[in-house]
This record gives sequence, structure tokens and C-alpha cells, in this order.
Amino acid sequence: MKLWWWLLLLAAQTQARDVTDEEYAQFPRLFHLDEWETCLARPGALYCLGTFSVEPLRQPSPLYNMLKEYSMDPHHFNRTQLHRGYCVSSRCPGLAGERNASRRFEHCAAQWARRVALRPRLAQLRFCRSHAQHVARAHSHEPPQRAQRMFLLAVTAILFCNVVGTAYDVLTGDNAKKNPVLVSWSIPSNWRRLTASYEDGDPRLAALSPVQGVRVFLMLLIMATHSGCIHDMLYLYNPRWIEQVARHPVLMIFLNGTSVVQVFVLLSNFLLAYNLLLYSKDNSISFRLLPYITVKRIARISPVYLLVVGYAATWWPSLSSGPQWTAAVAAESDACKRKFWTHALYLNNLINPEDICLVQTWFLAVDMQLYVLASVLTVVLARHRTRALRVLAALACLSCVLNGVLAYIFNWKSIVYFAYPNNVRTMYAGIPSFSWLYQAPWGSLPACLIGLFLGFLHYEMQENGVKLTAYKWVRVPYHLSPPLIMWWVLSGGAVRTQLAPWFTVTYAALERPVLSLLAGAILIGMVNGLEGWLKHIFAWRGWFALGRMSLSVLLLHWCINLSIAASRPQPIYSSLLSAVVDWLATSCLSYAAAVPLTLLLEMPALRTVNSLLMNKQKQA
Repeated sequence: MKLWWWLLLLAAQTQARDVTDEEYAQFPRLFHLDEWETCLARPGALYCLGTFSVEPLRQPSPLYNMLKEYSMDPHHFNRTQLHRGYCVSSRCPGLAGERNASRRFEHCAAQWARRVALRPRLAQLRFCRSHAQHVARAHSHEPPQRAQRMFLLAVTAILFCNVVGTAYDVLTGDNAKKNPVLVSWSIPSNWRRLTASYEDGDPRLAALSPVQGVRVFLMLLIMATHSGCIHDMLYLYNPRWIEQVARHPVLMIFLNGTSVVQVFVLLSNFLLAYNLLLYSKDNSISFRLLPYITVKRIARISPVYLLVVGYAATWWPSLSSGPQWTAAVAAESDACKRKFWTHALYLNNLINPEDICLVQTWFLAVDMQLYVLASVLTVVLARHRTRALRVLAALACLSCVLNGVLAYIFNWKSIVYFAYPNNVRTMYAGIPSFSWLYQAPWGSLPACLIGLFLGFLHYEMQENGVKLTAYKWVRVPYHLSPPLIMWWVLSGGAVRTQLAPWFTVTYAALERPVLSLLAGAILIGMVNGLEGWLKHIFAWRGWFALGRMSLSVLLLHWCINLSIAASRPQPIYSSLLSAVVDWLATSCLSYAAAVPLTLLLEMPALRTVNSLLMNKQKQA
């Protein structure tokens, strides 16, 4: 891994030869921000932030032609759109008589643009803030809004339950007849569960210990990718660095590597199938079990999910201020307000998918949608185990064909074809392939079915006493899969040059399933006793607690990372070092914040529902 970072650093230090340094020096700055606090501290001040489309002021315009030609390269930002945050009142005092803030902003930009023979047109006004509004916001004594009060009430209720549960657990000591619902909210009890290992328990569960290490590794990779995305989304001091690095094949680890999220889908459905099959050994399985499975899944995800989305929709914008904060955090908070109900129903990836609140939450919606389908399939196939593997293999193949057909009909492409700086900056707004293939449940359906297949396969091997360690040939695909995954991800750089319709459709259909199959080969080998350096790393006991906090970390990290980056009052100087620092800070803070969120809400809520369902089953 150090080799890849070293290569990335070399890429960053090389100069792209698409234009000379002298030509590039003539370009107007792509991003600019005037001082925020200094501006708005003055009476009568006005600060505006927006995007301008520029045209030539007169013909011929060598500068404009160069900007337009430079922007045609997909690795480059659109240089005919300039992003400005101006202290309009001090930059253009002669326009104080103009009452319309957007026109005043546009005229002010025009005064600057004339110097370089360009004519700006305001394409998007993000906001304008006056001195009076800034002072009112800073010194406001208004009571919290209704949504903010509801969030505080929810947090208070959670803390109260934990205080009561902890006190009850401590005071009753080792009493074997404790109330299971009250003990569910005991912090010491949940801490023991969080830090427990499988070493002294069921050997079948102990075999799954590498799963937690895989979860931690995937979370770190996701946070690293999102750290780079956030740099791209905000105002950059040195956008050319991003443009240069975007050309390097090693960056495919992050651009094309986003599909590793499919491994989470694979793991989720592998564990669903395997655990239900274990349950079926001592209990009968029928469709009456489906409501219990669904309720437990909702109880596992929804409390933490809705609390974090609720925070983002209410108190998040109040945490700081600044031009980038208002443009990024406040705007995303507004999206969370609009789409809170879609998150509550796990439909946020299907209803207005381009209106994004916490970009990572599409995965939770897809996970829940596929979990319901997978539960039905598992219940049906558990009663027809002799045909289960053949049926699941056929369904997985059909799901690949389905995605290929949809990609052909709607001209959808894999994310590697549009993962360029300008698209990442807008989080792929206006690109149907991202909304309706990447974030859609059918896009992840092959990984779901492969996970179910592996769950049934693992169970059947255990039931029939099959030992993978006895077959030497199995070790070949097991040991080849990690480098093949790396090769498959890195090949995206070559793939994006292939534009034939048959190729793009085939790749859209097979990209994720191939990665899922390779990951599945590693998984099935690890849980069946095949050894190797990768298993030794993932099976380390230190990953257990961190892996169990993956849901909380997944939900928290975007708010933390965006808060770190957007709180900067000036454009970000992006570099390998700054990206790594943001990633490390985000990782540490996310796992630190996940500890109380997991102990105080995620685990207690799930244990409470489990206790209530068990009581209901006993009564039945």
C-alpha cells in the first residue's frame, strides 16, 4: 500500500504538459474567496458567493479560446465557469445604490472580468449575506426551532434510558432474573458485548472473525475516498493539482474503487443466509418469520440512521460559519430537511436521488431494499436446499443480464466513465448513471445474490463435512483474488478509453459482479480455514470492536469530514499531505464519536427489540 501512495506522490509532483506554465498563468483563478469575517464586520457589508459563466468580451479572444479548449479535456475542471466569493460592498463600493443583491454581485464581477476581456453571467447564486444578517445570526437569542427541539428531546430520552438501564444493572448485580429490556440500556453490559470476541464461543461464529477486519478496512477506504471527494467539491487554491493527479492510474483505487461498497452488500447477505440456515437447524422456517427479520433489521439501522440525519437537518449548520460552510454544510442540511421522510422509509435513493443528503446513505437504502428481498429468497430456498445453489447462481446471472439490458436501454455507464473532477465536484449531478445504476438496488442485486449463494455454500460445506484445506487447488484462486481485485480496479483507466456501446454495456453489467466474486473467493476461503497474510491481518482481535461500530462510523464520517474541510475560510490547498491529514483526522474522530453512539443507541435499541420479540415468541 505504501508503494501506491509513493506513486501517487510522484504523480502529484509532475507537471501536466497540456498547457505550458506561461499559458496557465494567464488563466483567471478558478476559485476565489474574499475575507469573510473582515467583510461582514463592517456596517452595510454584503458578501455573495456564486458561479459565473464567462464569455469573450470581444472577438477574437485568445484567452477564452484557450479556456474553452482546456475545459474540453474531461480530466480538467470547466474553466469557463468561475467560482467567486466576493465582499461586494468593499470590492465594488460604487454599486452600493443597486438594491438587487444578485445584480450587484454580477456587475461587481463584470468590473473585474473586463480586465481580462471576459463577460461574466451569474449562472448560480449560492447565497448573499448582509452585515445585518450576519450580526443577527451571531447574536440571535431565538428559541430552537421545532425540529431542533425534537432532536434534543430524542437525545435526552436516549440519555435517560441509559442512565436508568445502567443504574438498574449495577444495583441488581448478578441477579439472573434481570429485566432484559432495562439491561439492554446498560452501558457496562453493552461495552462487554462491544469488546467481546468469538474465541471462546461457537466455533462456527469464531470462523467469521475476519469479517470485522474486512469491515474496518472497507470503512477506511471509503473515508479516504470521501476525503478526496470533499476536497474536489469545495473551493480549491490549486485545482491544477487535482487535474494532474486525476490522470494517474493509481487514482483508480479511489475513483473506480468505490465499487468495493459491494463487499458490504456481499457480507450482509452472506451473514443473513448463513445465520438463517443455522436457525433452521433447530427451528422451523416460514414466512411468519419475515416480519421479525425485517423489524430486527430496522431496529439495527434506523435509530442511529435517523439520529444522524436528524442532526444534519437541524443543528449541523449552527456548528460554524464561513463562505464554504454556508455553501456546503447549510445546503446539505436543507436537503436533509427536505428528504428526512425518504430516509425514514429507506427510499432516498429512489425519490429525488439527485437531491443528496449525506451521500453515503444511498447504501443503507439499497441494503434495506435488498435485505427484504434476500430474506424472502432465503426463507423459500431454506426449505429447498438441494436446489438453492443452482437457483441462486441462475438468479445472479440473470441480474447481470438485467443490468446490461437496462444500461443498453437508458445508456447507463459504469462510474469509471464519468468519475472526473468536474463531475465529482457536483457529486455527479445530472448524470443518470449515478442515480439510477450506481445508487439503485438493481445495481447491487448481483452482489446480494452472490452473498446469498456463498452463505448457502458455506453452510452446505459445514453440514457435509467438506474441508477446503484438503483441496490444494482451492488455494490458487484464494491467493490470486487480492491481486486480481487490485488489477480489476486499476484497469478502470484503460476501460474508460473503450467507448464502443457493446463494451460499455458489458462492463456496466459485469464490473460489480466480478469484484464481488473475487471478494467472495477470499471470504469463503477465510471462513473455511485457508490461511494467508490477509487472513492474519483481518482476524486480529483489535478489529472486533471497530468492526462492530461500522454503521455508526459510516453515518458519522461524512459530517465530520465535511465539517473539517468546509470550516476553512479560504480555498483549500489540496495535496497528498492535506488529503491524508483530513482522512486521518476524520477516521480518528469518527471512531471516537462512534463509541458513544454505538453504546448508547445502536446496541441498546437492537437488544430491546430482540428482547421484546423473544417475549412475544414465547407467549405465542
